[in-house]
Amino acid sequence: MNSAAEQPHMRSLPTQPLHRACTRYGPGRLPGAERPDVGAGYVAASAALAATALFAVGAITGETVGLLSSNDGVVWFAFAGLALPIVVPTAFLVGVAVWRLLPSNVPFFGVVAGLLGTLGTYVASLLAVTVILTASAVLGLSGADPVNAAAFSFGVVALGFMITWWVTFPVGAVSGTVYNAVVEESE
Repeated sequence: MNSAAEQPHMRSLPTQPLHRACTRYGPGRLPGAERPDVGAGYVAASAALAATALFAVGAITGETVGLLSSNDGVVWFAFAGLALPIVVPTAFLVGVAVWRLLPSNVPFFGVVAGLLGTLGTYVASLLAVTVILTASAVLGLSGADPVNAAAFSFGVVALGFMITWWVTFPVGAVSGTVYNAVVEESE
């Protein structure tokens, strides 16, 4: 195999301005952000926030231009708002875990980490929603029985996946790629 000096020069992403902006104004100022795994968590949480916002704007836009029926955009916008308190912290935890557990020699590490993080966020969100709704049923706070609460949880997250995958996976892949480039550049 050729050494790095003998390999043709590959174009890298222009990440220095992004790195400076995140360090000065964004998640780079948060506790532990200098650690690559914690930074990956912040990036994953930011990506989840961005994907949710894009979905919400897309829903309202779709209704406005007539692609969605009347009030469908508003309903999906509200759905996105209700998902935020679950998906953002879950994405943080999954992002940290993926960065720690994924071997660094995986080809296209950033893309793979971003996609696995996105998929993991759906799975972890399912677990979180199931625990919340089932505990609510067990404690008598919802009026539902625990089995129906768990089934409803699955339905909510499955529906969320079906209507959002088109935005979450590209945002996850791009975020993972850019963050990986930032980490490699700063080493």
